[in-house]
Amino acid sequence: MNPVVSPPLPMPPDLHAAVLDALARVHDPEMGENLVDLGLVLDVALAAGELRVTLIPTSVTCPMADVILDDAWVEVERICPPGLAVEVAMDWDTAWSPERLAPALKARFGW
Repeated sequence: MNPVVSPPLPMPPDLHAAVLDALARVHDPEMGENLVDLGLVLDVALAAGELRVTLIPTSVTCPMADVILDDAWVEVERICPPGLAVEVAMDWDTAWSPERLAPALKARFGW
C-alpha cells in the first residue's frame, strides 16, 4: 500500500527566511561552516501541517549526519509557528558538490 503524500503548500516568504536563518545557526561539525553556506539545504516545504526540511550530506559516509539532523531540528523547531510539526530529513541520494557552496566559501576554500 502506498502512503498518501500531501502536496506542498505555498511557503510564506517570512517563514522560509526564518527557516534559512535558523539553519544558518547550525554548523557541520567537520567543516565548521553553517548548513546554508555549505549548500546542504535541499528543500524547505509546507505540507499538511508540517514544515519539512530536507538536507544533503557532504558525503555518503557523513559520520555527523545524526548530529546535524538533530541540531537542525532544534533550531527550526524554535522558530516554527505553533501548530506546525517539524520534520528534518537527510536525502542520501542527492550528491553534494562544491558548486553548492556560497560564493564567499568558494573563494575561501579556493573552489
